[in-house]
Amino acid sequence: MKDDPTLEEVRRMAAEIGLARLTEAHLQELLRATRAARARRAALPVATLVPADEPSHVFHPGGGR
Repeated sequence: MKDDPTLEEVRRMAAEIGLARLTEAHLQELLRATRAARARRAALPVATLVPADEPSHVFHPGGGR
């Protein structure tokens, strides 16, 4: 799928992952979300990132003991 997907491409993508019964409104929403996600991903400066730039999240159950 290219960077600016069409409604038909999103319909095929949805069907491939088992979402064949989405309404037109849901498909339009998925199209908008797909375009927004790709635009955000394209804006990330990934060419200069190194593994140390990956955020490290630590979860401590029970209040961080």
